[in-house]
Amino acid sequence: MNYKYNTIQVLLADEHQLVLSAISSLIESFDDMTVVAEVGSEQPLMKGNDVYNDVDVAIIDAALISLNGEASVSKFKTMCPKVRIVILSSYTSDSFIRRLFDEGIDGFLHKNSNVNTLKMAIQKAALGERFVFTSMEPMQFVEASSVVGKSAIHDNPLTSRQSEVLELVAKGFRSKAIADQLNVSIKTIETHRADIMRRLGVRHMAGLVHEAIKLGLLVSPNETDKSK
Repeated sequence: MNYKYNTIQVLLADEHQLVLSAISSLIESFDDMTVVAEVGSEQPLMKGNDVYNDVDVAIIDAALISLNGEASVSKFKTMCPKVRIVILSSYTSDSFIRRLFDEGIDGFLHKNSNVNTLKMAIQKAALGERFVFTSMEPMQFVEASSVVGKSAIHDNPLTSRQSEVLELVAKGFRSKAIADQLNVSIKTIETHRADIMRRLGVRHMAGLVHEAIKLGLLVSPNETDKSK
């Protein structure tokens, strides 16, 4: 689509209503852009809608998609092959970004982006450009190939001990039980928890396991059941 002569039709997907409303208001303030659909969870996002036929660019929070399964990028891409997908996330591991592009996204936008960057990202996506907007200083757009083509230094952003703690957290163990099992102090476990959350870009424990499964660091309970 040539956005110089047409209005760019945007789909927004974010699980936080305030964020959804704020981004929608910003986009509506841009020239030649309009929000035609807002989605607050993965179910309606993957269910599809007739209005998707008119969408040019989808801005989707990473929390609503996965790297496999029913809410995967590839499934959405199959459902809406003409839609350009831009993922919004604060998690910037090279391996994570590469896997998203392997699934079919067109752009990656960091959550620290400013208003002008959001507008530029939508324009680039509408023009068919593939890009990554980094979280490094100075923040800048780079060609997706320069990131996707690189080998990640660490596929797993966690240390072996952090991965061990994460697995026990996923099994429902509390800090004291994990500390007893690993023969360390509770303070050490709490430090590990905080560092795991920081490395995975999660702000609260409720989303920690979900994010870890999405990134492939943990196997989901459903997949475990199927393998038995």
